[in-house]
Amino acid sequence: MLGLYNRIGRGVALLGVAAALAIAPLSLTATDFSLPDLEGRIHRLSDYRGKWVVINFWATWCGPCLKEIPELANFQADHRIDTVVLGINFEQTPIEDVRQYVTASQINYPVLRIGSQPLVPFEPLKGLPSTFLVSPTGTYLGSHVGPVTSGQLDRLLEDARTDAGTGAHQD
Repeated sequence: MLGLYNRIGRGVALLGVAAALAIAPLSLTATDFSLPDLEGRIHRLSDYRGKWVVINFWATWCGPCLKEIPELANFQADHRIDTVVLGINFEQTPIEDVRQYVTASQINYPVLRIGSQPLVPFEPLKGLPSTFLVSPTGTYLGSHVGPVTSGQLDRLLEDARTDAGTGAHQD
């Protein structure tokens, strides 16, 4: 089913997938957050400069989140050269329970634990799952509430690369 892919920054609406990212103004720089992964190592958004970053807020109790995890894992496997998925576990579940879930779900991307400070412009969230796209220069490009598929992310990344002048890229 087709829907609108809305370019807020330019006011241009393009036909796209129903659950496409809402594109933000191109001048909004994403907050350089620091969050621990499940082993306690700190990850900063700036650690991934030079790569496209898909940030996905999720929880083990969220049915739609669990449905999209295989899609995110497939996307990460297909784009690992120049793109990283960061899963941000948005709950206070004991860390060992989250580790077990991550292992059982075969998540192949970093899973970070939510901190105590809001991650602007990503929070406050409108719901779970919530997915955000950040450019290789750290610019916040847009967000989507609800599950996404690998195919949707493929198209969004291709469009973002085209808009950035980097052209289509195959990993």
